[in-house]
Amino acid sequence: MTSDIVLFEGDRHNLGFDLIVNANARGSIRIAEGNEETMRQLVESKRADIIAIAERIPKDSLHFRRTAIDSVICELARKKGIVLAFSFSSILNARDRALVMGRMMQSIRLCRKHKVKMAFSSFARDKWEMRAPEELKAFARVLGMTPNEAESAINAVEWVAEDRKRVNGVRILE
Repeated sequence: MTSDIVLFEGDRHNLGFDLIVNANARGSIRIAEGNEETMRQLVESKRADIIAIAERIPKDSLHFRRTAIDSVICELARKKGIVLAFSFSSILNARDRALVMGRMMQSIRLCRKHKVKMAFSSFARDKWEMRAPEELKAFARVLGMTPNEAESAINAVEWVAEDRKRVNGVRILE
């Protein structure tokens, strides 16, 4: 089952997704966007199930890339069961795509090192920014995810929805 996260209501392309979730809609899955300043607060308070990493940092440091996550945030996200999401739309609409892709590649390495669940979705603002699931999987692999990680990153919304049905190890039947 494949899923995508979008940022708009209305007419959508049928690209083969089984589930398309609007990030702005109120529902059982809480999706938030975190940047360098707000990421730690979002992870510590667990106000969101999925946190989209905003790579809008103005300038890298001289000696290292600046991303919105670090080792501390990754450890907290893993312990609290929060999924960190990467947005294809942020690459599509970026002025300096290479810089954004480099930051995403570093974030993916950090998530893998700390065993954090990852999601990769279009986060499309309109129907023309949507991409097919196979294209998103291929691009996730370009960014450094393994084939299994890319497959699970496309299916992350179902994983979160399934996880929300469990409370303290007990599965809640509907």
